[in-house]
Amino acid sequence: MQRKSNNISRKDQTKKVFEKIVNNLQKIVDDGKYEQFLKFQKALKNKYSFNNLILIFSQFPEATHVAGKGKWLKLNRNVRKDAQKIFILAPIPRNYKTKVKVIENGEEVEKEKIVQYNAYRYTYVYDISQTEGDEIPLTCQKLEGNDKEELYEKLKQFSPVSVIEENLELGVNGYYSKSRKEIAIKQDLSINHKVKTLIHELTHCMYDDFDYSKDRDLSEAFVESVTFIVADHFYLDTSGYSFNYVLKWVHGDTQNVIDLGNKIQKSADDFIQKIENFEVQEIELAA
Repeated sequence: MQRKSNNISRKDQTKKVFEKIVNNLQKIVDDGKYEQFLKFQKALKNKYSFNNLILIFSQFPEATHVAGKGKWLKLNRNVRKDAQKIFILAPIPRNYKTKVKVIENGEEVEKEKIVQYNAYRYTYVYDISQTEGDEIPLTCQKLEGNDKEELYEKLKQFSPVSVIEENLELGVNGYYSKSRKEIAIKQDLSINHKVKTLIHELTHCMYDDFDYSKDRDLSEAFVESVTFIVADHFYLDTSGYSFNYVLKWVHGDTQNVIDLGNKIQKSADDFIQKIENFEVQEIELAA
């Protein structure tokens, strides 16, 4: 299962992701461009991270379909010479070797393990309006996906309470019942949306200490912010859902998110560490 960074840099990575959420969110709200950004999100056909969506929007708000020059060439379209470069962050896969202790034949031994993570560099893309060539059908693509089944199964095993799937009512994707010690997930969701929902409900279960009857807004904003950061760590982009969800619960007042900053970052970092430690334990027992 892929995830970002390593134990040494995880806290810095979490902090940077959170700062980007707050800064980008604040700028859009301050500039009065929130509604415009929502339309932009809906119109953009490519699957880009929240932060790259912001970068693209800030440079080329009219964008509808964005890709690199190589991708446009494969689609038999050429980038015009006067085209504006749109800078985004591109991940660069990296890995390093480390030593881990495992149990073999009842004895503790040290083995070498390769850890994968991503570094980032600036690259640039172009909107379809800056290209010429064959026509492309721009059908709307939903952010569904079922490629995170391994993560979903891992989270169900990790959960301190039972996880069930149910045919929940319209508009309800999941819930956490403290009295029944149970998390329910809507059964007809895509695997990736089940992962997002399960991370959300696990955050309620493990880190949400708000009085829900009085501070529901803060509770939901806090939980979904943690969800975004944790999901992002495991290469699941929930920005299309999380961004709107957080803004809804803070009613456009990003100061509420800023005030929760330390709690959000600390909880997200602890959540990520617990998931990774759970994986290490399982690997060691299986070795």
